[in-house]
Amino acid sequence: MDFTYFFRILTRNKKIILGASLLALIISVVFSFQMKVLYKSQSQISTGFTFSQEIKLSDNVFDLGQIDIKFNNVIENIKSPQVLNLLSYQLMIRELSGATPFRNIDVAELKKNKKLQSIDLGLAKKILLDKYDSTLFLKPTVEIEKQLLELLDYYEFDINSISEDLQVSRYPRSDYINIEFLSTSPEMSAFVVNHLITEFDGYYNRMMSSRSIESMSSVDSIVRIKKADLDNRINDKNMFLQRSSTSLDPNIVASSKLNQVSSYESGMADEISRQQSLNYQLEQIDQQLKQMSEVQSSTTTPAEGNNRLYSELKRQYNELNDEYVKKGSSDPAIKSRLAELESRMRQSVTTEGVGVAVNNSSQKASLAQRKIDLEASLRSSNSKISFYRSKLGEANATIIQGSSSNKIAGQLEQFNKEIELATAEYTNAKQRMTAAANMGETGVSNFKQTLFGQPALKPEPSKKLLIIILATISGFLISSLVFLIIAYFDQSIRSPLQFQRLTGLNLIGSINYINMEGTTLKDAITQIDANDANRNNIFRELFRKLRYEIESSNKRVILFTSTEPQQGKTTLTQCVALSLSLSSKKVLIIDTNFCNNDLTVYLKAKPTLERFSSSDAKVDFKKVEQMISKTRVQNVDIIGCRGGDYTPSEILPKNHILNYMNELLEHYDYVLFEGAPLNGFTDTRELAQYADGIVAIFSAKLTLTPIDKESIKYFKTVGPKFIGAILNQVDPDELHFKS
Repeated sequence: MDFTYFFRILTRNKKIILGASLLALIISVVFSFQMKVLYKSQSQISTGFTFSQEIKLSDNVFDLGQIDIKFNNVIENIKSPQVLNLLSYQLMIRELSGATPFRNIDVAELKKNKKLQSIDLGLAKKILLDKYDSTLFLKPTVEIEKQLLELLDYYEFDINSISEDLQVSRYPRSDYINIEFLSTSPEMSAFVVNHLITEFDGYYNRMMSSRSIESMSSVDSIVRIKKADLDNRINDKNMFLQRSSTSLDPNIVASSKLNQVSSYESGMADEISRQQSLNYQLEQIDQQLKQMSEVQSSTTTPAEGNNRLYSELKRQYNELNDEYVKKGSSDPAIKSRLAELESRMRQSVTTEGVGVAVNNSSQKASLAQRKIDLEASLRSSNSKISFYRSKLGEANATIIQGSSSNKIAGQLEQFNKEIELATAEYTNAKQRMTAAANMGETGVSNFKQTLFGQPALKPEPSKKLLIIILATISGFLISSLVFLIIAYFDQSIRSPLQFQRLTGLNLIGSINYINMEGTTLKDAITQIDANDANRNNIFRELFRKLRYEIESSNKRVILFTSTEPQQGKTTLTQCVALSLSLSSKKVLIIDTNFCNNDLTVYLKAKPTLERFSSSDAKVDFKKVEQMISKTRVQNVDIIGCRGGDYTPSEILPKNHILNYMNELLEHYDYVLFEGAPLNGFTDTRELAQYADGIVAIFSAKLTLTPIDKESIKYFKTVGPKFIGAILNQVDPDELHFKS
C-alpha cells in the first residue's frame, strides 16, 4: 500500500519533477560547455621508507603503521603552504621573465584591475626572487607585498588555486608517491609536478638539517656528561691507589706507574668508543651498497668474478694490516703493499656490474673508498685496544700480586667494573653523536624522482555527456525525494491511501467535495436524470457505494461520529438516509448530538427527544409518532432534540426512546443517529451501547494529532460493532474515479 501511495504522490507531482529534471539538464548543458580544457601531467617520487635505509638514533622496529604515518607526513609536507608558496613564486617569476606564458593575460587588462593599477612588474619580480631565496611569505600588511598577493590571485598562481588542481597520493602498497596536476596549459602542468618535487626536496632537507643540528646539540651535552663521569671514575681509582700506597710494593706505587695506568684506561675507553662508531658506520655503508645493488639489479648483471676478487683482496688486506700493526706500523714495504691492495679493491667495486648509470657508479665508488678507510681505521683501533688491555692486565696483575690486603684487591676490582660500565655509556653516547652528525650525509638520498612530468599531448576527457546525464538524473531523483519526504512526514489524510496508512481503519467509503451553492442535498442525492446514460454524478455514485457497504454490514441501528467537529457528520447522515430511501428503505434519524443539533435545525424537526419517556415494557408506537417529524423526502423521518450542555446520560429520561430500538425497527429499516466528536465529548461512548454499528467520519482536510490517534484507538476496541470509516471532502484527483 505504501508503494502505491508514494507512486501516486510522484504521479500527481510529475509536472514539477519533470520540470526540475529539465532545469537540471539545461544548467548542466550550460555548465559543461563553459568548462575549461584541462591537461594533466604526472610525476612520481620514491621515498625509500620501505627500504629501511635511514640512519636511525634508536633501535625501534619500523612497522607498517609507522610507514603509513611517514607517507602521510610526506604528503602533507608536499601540499603544505611552505612548499606551495615557493612553487607559487616560481610560477609568477617565470611568467614575468618573458618566457612563453602559462596564462594568456593582457597587461592592459591587468592594469584595469583597481588593486593592480600601480604595480611595477619589474619590482614585483625582484621582490619575489628575494622572497624565494629567503623562503619567506609575502606579508599582506605591506602594501607592495599585498599587491603581489593580488597579482598571484589574478594569475591563479596562489596557494588555494594550486591546491584545488593538485593531487598527491601514495600508490597503493608501494614505496612511490604520485603527483598529478590539472591546468589549462600542458606545459604548466609539467612545470608544476616537476618543480613541486624540487621545492619539497629543498624544504625537506632544510627541515632535516635543522633537526640534525638540534639532535647533535642534545647528544653532545650527553657525551660531555658521560665523558666527565668516566674521568671521575678513573680519578677515584687513582686516588684510591695513592691512599693505599703503604700496603703496596714500592715499585708499583711509583707516581709514573699510576699515571701510566690512568692513561691506559682513558685511551682504551676512547678506542672502544671509536671502534663502535666505526662498526656502526661500516654497517650503514654495507646497507647502502646492498640497496644500490638491488636497485641496479633490473638493468645490471652481477659480476660474480669481481665479487670473488674483492673478497680475496679484502682478506689479503686484513692479514697484511694485522702484520703491519704488529711491526709497529712503520714498515714502508708493507704500507706500499696495503696501498696497492686498496687500489685494486676500489677498481673491483667500480667495475662490479654492467650498464650501471654513471652517477650510481660514482656514488658506489665513493662508498667503497669510505668503507676501505673505515676498515683500516677499525683494524688499527682493534690493535690499540688489544695493546691497552694487555698493558692494563699486566699492571693490574702486578698491583694485585703486590697487595698485602685482599680488601684492597676487591676494591680495585670494583673500581675496574665501574670504569668499564662508564666506558660503555660513554661509547654509546659517542655512537649516537656520530649518527646524528651523519643524518644529513647519507650516501644515497631517500627521495628520488622516478617519473618526470611531461606536457600532455591531449586534454583530459571533458565527460560532458556523463555530466549532463548525471545532472538530469540527479534533478529527477532529488525532486522526487523531496516529495517523498514531504509525503512521509505528512500527517494529513487527504487521500484514501494516506488515510489507511496513517490510521489503519477500514475505509468503507470516500466522498468527494462538491459545491452545494444553488442546490440541495435532496437534489444531489435523489435527483436522477433518466436521460443521463453515462452516470457522470461522482458524488451520487460514491454514496451508492457507501450505501452498499452499509447494507452489506447487516447493521440497522448505526451511530455516526467523528474525532473532531466540522467533519461533515450532519451532512453525511442526511445523505446516507437519502441514499437509503432511494432503495425503498424507511429511515429514522435521531438527533443525539446535543452539543450541536444541526440535524434538528436543518430538517426543522420537533425537539422532542429529551421529553419522551415510557413506563411500559413495550412502547406504544402511536406515542412515538407524536415525537417524529416528517422530512421533505419520502421514507425519511427524524426525531429532534433541544440541545444543550449535557450528555445523553445526564438529560435523557430513564425510559427514553433509545431503549426501544427493537420496536422502532418494526416500522423502520434503519435508525441513524449522530454523536458528538470523540476528542472533546463522551456522548459517543454513551450512545455506542444502543447502536449495532458505528461509522467514523473524517474530513480529508484533517491533520492527525495525538488526541486524534487516541480516539482512533477507541474505534479499534469496539470490535465487530465498528463498520468502518468514511473519508469526506476528498479532492476528486485523489479518488482516481472513472465513469
